[in-house]
Amino acid sequence: MTMTVERFSEIVARIERAALYPAEWSRAVDDVVEALGADRGGLVVTAANCRTMTACSDGADDLRRSYNARYWRIDPIATALARAPAGLITTCEELLGPGYLRRHRFFSDWMAPHRLGDGMLTVLADGDRSAWLGAYPYRHRDLDRAHATATMRLLLPHLRHALTVQARLAEADAAHGAVAAVLDRYRHGVVIVTGGGTIGYANPAAAAIFAAGDGLAVGRRGHLESTDSVAAAGLRALITAATRPVGPRVGGRRLVPRRGGEAPYALSVLPLEPACVRDGERAALVVIVDPEREVSGGCEALRQLYGLTGAEARVAAVALRGKGLRAIAEDLAVSVNTARTHLQHVFDKSGTHRQAELVRLLTTVLSGTGQFDPVE
Repeated sequence: MTMTVERFSEIVARIERAALYPAEWSRAVDDVVEALGADRGGLVVTAANCRTMTACSDGADDLRRSYNARYWRIDPIATALARAPAGLITTCEELLGPGYLRRHRFFSDWMAPHRLGDGMLTVLADGDRSAWLGAYPYRHRDLDRAHATATMRLLLPHLRHALTVQARLAEADAAHGAVAAVLDRYRHGVVIVTGGGTIGYANPAAAAIFAAGDGLAVGRRGHLESTDSVAAAGLRALITAATRPVGPRVGGRRLVPRRGGEAPYALSVLPLEPACVRDGERAALVVIVDPEREVSGGCEALRQLYGLTGAEARVAAVALRGKGLRAIAEDLAVSVNTARTHLQHVFDKSGTHRQAELVRLLTTVLSGTGQFDPVE
């Protein structure tokens, strides 16, 4: 059977689509199996001491389910192919020998019940994440080996390229997910703006600040703005300087007051490299620090880091706010002597000798370890 140019182009297009949309792999495998003159087939991927048939030809779902549920563990074909180089095209009997394969439990328990004959095996990727495609005729029927091999050699570069693209996209997606998870838990606001201040990204902490509408907000054009007119002009100037299309791009800092009388937000604006932003746009990173937001889990962090008791951690937390011994005792409803005893224990366990030294140490430690909100 001769494959037309049109049919070949259709199969290649399907394979390339599968690289972007993994759900399309089953249709791509079905096209390849048909082009080889086989009846059933599947794509097997090996990773982390596990083999998975990720896609199968039309009507072979039972084949895939049973393989993934049990038989991948005893598959001698996969074991042999794991050591084979990418690009190898062979058959089951060439790889293992007809006598060995037919005596093996994998053949009697899995291949024979599914009526699988001597299939063509093609290694698409080797190394830690190997992959191979099996295309099987029904038993008592042989593939046209010359036709199947020639066809597979034409399709092989496209199959390998699609798997490579899919792996790269999966790595990029995993990296993006990890970064997003970090930013989601970052306690300060993080915003990416393009020229004109249009917001391209805002983490949950920034979204909460905007929702409060006190000092900073999202404008009608989707841009970052300040509710204070003076601060708004200064903020626009900083963003313009950090995103200008020509000339040096510079960052800067400024305070943004709040109407409610709370401590102003501290903003830092930093230019971003064009490679960090879609379509190479000029963009800037805006970090928003709310000084009114206390470090969550501060007492628990001090207990874990320095072995403080609950009472000692509470004394240390109040001391961090710059209060003297009597004020600490009043805040915690304990006697001055009790507060003094707990504070001395804190000095001993933290290796400090004076309250100013303790404040410097704990401020530095908590500002680093407390930048991320705990998982609830």
